Amino acid sequence: MARIPVRVRVLALALLTVLAAGCGGGGGPLAAVHGRVLYRGYPLAGGKIVLTPDASRGSTGPLAGAETRGDGTYVLETDGLAGAAPGYYRITVMALETPAPGPYGQPAIPRSLLPAKYLDPELSGLSCQVEAGRDNEIDLNLE
Repeated sequence: MARIPVRVRVLALALLTVLAAGCGGGGGPLAAVHGRVLYRGYPLAGGKIVLTPDASRGSTGPLAGAETRGDGTYVLETDGLAGAAPGYYRITVMALETPAPGPYGQPAIPRSLLPAKYLDPELSGLSCQVEAGRDNEIDLNLE
C-alpha cells in the first residue's frame, strides 16, 4: 500500500479543519452556488469542495465549502449559511477512502482518491467566479 506524503496529509487535515470551523467575516449577501463534481466521468460521492477567495484577482473574505452527495452534487455554504460571497475563487477538492482498521485495531491512514494537486488551490488549476444576484452553477470534471 502506498503511503500518503506528509504534505498531502497536512493539507487534507488543514482543509478539514477549515471546513469544520468556518472563517468568519463577510458582510455582504451570499449568492447561491451549486453544481456537480465528476472524477474520470463518475460522480464524486462523499468528497469535499472548498472555494478560497483569489486574492490575485481582488477577492477576499471567508471560504465556502460543501460535501458532495452520492450523485456528485453539492450546495455551497459559508459559515453555515447557503451560498458564497460574490468574487473570484480558486477551488480545492478532496476525497478520502475510509480504510478498515489495521492490525490490532490500529487506525489506518486514509488514502486520497484524487490526485494530490486537487488538495492545493494553487496547483489544482480549478477556479471560478461567483456572481451576485444569480444562481451560480459550477460543475467540475476532474481527470
